[in-house]
Amino acid sequence: MLVDSPGQFASKRYDYVIVGGGTAGLVLAARLTEDPDVSVGVIEAGKNHLADPTVLVPGMIFGALGNANYDWRFQSVPQKHINNRIIGQNRGKGLGGSSAINGMMCTYASKRDIDSWEKLGNPGWAFDDLAPYYEKFSSFTEPSKETEKHYSTDDVIDPKLHEVKGPIKTSFPVNKKFASKAWVSAFDNLGLKQTVDPQSGRGNGGYSSLITVDPSNSTRSYSATGYFQPNAGRPNLTVLVNAHATKITFDDRQGKQPRASGVDFISAGSNYHVEADHEVLICSGAFQSPHLLELSGIGSKKILEPLGIDVIVNNANVGENLQDHATVPISFETEDNAITYDDLEIAGFAEAATQEFYNDQGGLFTSLITNNANLSYHQVDAQVGHVSPTPIKTLVDEANLTAPRALKKQYALLGDAILDPKDSAYQFIYIPIGFNLGVQIGTGPQVPGNFLTIETSISRVYSRGSVHIASKDPLAPPLIDPNYLSHPLDLELFANGALFLQHLARTEPLAKKLKDGGRALRKGYYELNKENAKQFVKEGLSTEYHPLGSCAMLPEKEGGVVDTKLRVYGVKGLRVMDASVFPMEIRNNLQTTVYAVAEKAADIIKADWRAKREAVNGGKRSVDEETVGEETGKRVKRF
Repeated sequence: MLVDSPGQFASKRYDYVIVGGGTAGLVLAARLTEDPDVSVGVIEAGKNHLADPTVLVPGMIFGALGNANYDWRFQSVPQKHINNRIIGQNRGKGLGGSSAINGMMCTYASKRDIDSWEKLGNPGWAFDDLAPYYEKFSSFTEPSKETEKHYSTDDVIDPKLHEVKGPIKTSFPVNKKFASKAWVSAFDNLGLKQTVDPQSGRGNGGYSSLITVDPSNSTRSYSATGYFQPNAGRPNLTVLVNAHATKITFDDRQGKQPRASGVDFISAGSNYHVEADHEVLICSGAFQSPHLLELSGIGSKKILEPLGIDVIVNNANVGENLQDHATVPISFETEDNAITYDDLEIAGFAEAATQEFYNDQGGLFTSLITNNANLSYHQVDAQVGHVSPTPIKTLVDEANLTAPRALKKQYALLGDAILDPKDSAYQFIYIPIGFNLGVQIGTGPQVPGNFLTIETSISRVYSRGSVHIASKDPLAPPLIDPNYLSHPLDLELFANGALFLQHLARTEPLAKKLKDGGRALRKGYYELNKENAKQFVKEGLSTEYHPLGSCAMLPEKEGGVVDTKLRVYGVKGLRVMDASVFPMEIRNNLQTTVYAVAEKAADIIKADWRAKREAVNGGKRSVDEETVGEETGKRVKRF
């Protein structure tokens, strides 16, 4: 149930308290409460947007980005490698988290991506282990024949991978988005068309991607509609919105490892505390999960002690290893009479588009980003040539030789992926709207006309950043430093990717959709060549909003914060379960992998719950399975 009263919420006892009712948190809440004997309380800082068209209508999402009702509106510290620019870091605020404000792209990691996680010291986390959960979270609706023909979907759907009917609806767009057919045909003409289902973890090329949109009404399908709404009536599930978690509390276990006992939170200006009889599960995302750990005394003592925070666990890995998909765009002027999101500036256009959506679930507002491409370094290099005079193999070897000790394994895996002609080094997408150079979407001065923006991102970056608390004040935002382009190999790869954007725009039939065959650029952009491509990258780089890695699932001595069961090192009864635990970046958008990891995490927790219950009922109580009340006089487990 959804409750408005923080006092009512705090007066109840829960087996599990989940901090963050976002993409991962609501998956866990739904799956754990499938057992009627398990009680779950969810604390969400944002609002309930379940009936809000700004979230539900795909094309209205621009009204949420940068809006404090939907978005945390974080910002990076000045980024010294991109001309000291500050990059906005949009994160979803409200039930559903970032799945409520993302671009709804349903794209997948590669097999190599997830296999790399296992190679870093995480047995049980290879691609084959996660693959069933990629299937479990979603429910695919086959397209109409007309849609299938327009979007060339027959090559990218393997029916065997889409037999499960999960909570999140996936589909192909019902409208014919501008340039969508030309996108696939242009890659085909370059010999770079995707010909296998990306969910398989294989294949490169351009294709039309699935989107997380319910085709029955063309609305966004996200964790709040898929996982929470159908289960909101469960008596063992309680969700509190407008409540900001401020600290994880721990029992004093007299020399034993501290055990998470509950969560302090603020709601409507008042302080509250809620007890967790079994575990606290942090699902606050790559910025706020490490932030909450540090506020709770888990982190580097060099950061915590100067702020007056008592150190519970000294782990300098907390908040480190931050990675993000940076992106570099080029905006091209479209052919006359193209319909793009730039038309929202025309008086009456938004109202007409809204009416079209509600009348027949059609038009511009039914989808946002409909196409994707993944290419290897070798595929891009074959089209535009290498920017640097130094061969890519030499650059990779240099990166391996100079890698920090903690990153040597990661860099070796990154280098292998770049040099593999069958693996993805890049992602390319397009969106029918103009971006100002060096300024994020929806900001900066308006430029008259219609535009198509093509973007490139590196599938897996070498640069590593950090996110840490700036203050003991729990409401103060964290210091976010993605450290974009701090590794020179990222700049090399981006320069090549930017040249390919220009090359792609001038490839038929996409070129016919653009003025002057892809040579008419939005004001501020300029013709690229090997001499100025790196300069352009520094001027134009922004973010795809895919942060991860800041509470990495790794051996503790190799940079880890959580183990393979996502348990926080050094304490009992505390786990982290969101993109912050991904040890390395993956190709493409994150939401499918967040759903899959959360589904797997739920099964891990369920298995532990059953094992402990059986041990207690069978009279084999270990220290961890003892009645907690015997140790603290506060809580008693219900086994």
